[in-house]
Amino acid sequence: MSSNLILDPPQNLIDPKDYPLDKIFLDTEGCMKLNPQREEFLQVTSILHLDLPGNLIVGHRRLEPGEFWERGHLPGRPLFPGVLMIECLAQVGSIQAHYGLELGGDRFLGFGAADNVRFIDTVEPGTDLWIAGHFLRSSKSRSYFRWNGRIMRECGKPVCTATITGMAL
Repeated sequence: MSSNLILDPPQNLIDPKDYPLDKIFLDTEGCMKLNPQREEFLQVTSILHLDLPGNLIVGHRRLEPGEFWERGHLPGRPLFPGVLMIECLAQVGSIQAHYGLELGGDRFLGFGAADNVRFIDTVEPGTDLWIAGHFLRSSKSRSYFRWNGRIMRECGKPVCTATITGMAL
């Protein structure tokens, strides 16, 4: 038995082609009503799909040329920073939590942990990303959730995965 293991990349929750960018469930303004991040730290362009009974949310993030990180994060070869990928996942998970935990827009959800983080591919400016995720665990009485998400390209290739923990404060 060989000691070399080759692991397949994580399986996607969705096929991004099933969630076109012109079919929006929640636009940027709607996302900002639930998440307090603004300016450079708003990491969700829109929510394309939310299925509470099916435990699935699909978000979108458009990486525009000229974003704040582009100039300094590897000059000459700008790459979307991993910490912002995690923030992107946390913001989409937070939006699902607002709906799934019935918190309303006035509750602040704090980011408690990121586990099992994997950066699978690099992402450059001008890229559209799909963010799909689902609750692993949640509690309305404690306003708590553990959420698993994946960021992927339009072709379905994953670029990042993580498990996010959050709680309403």
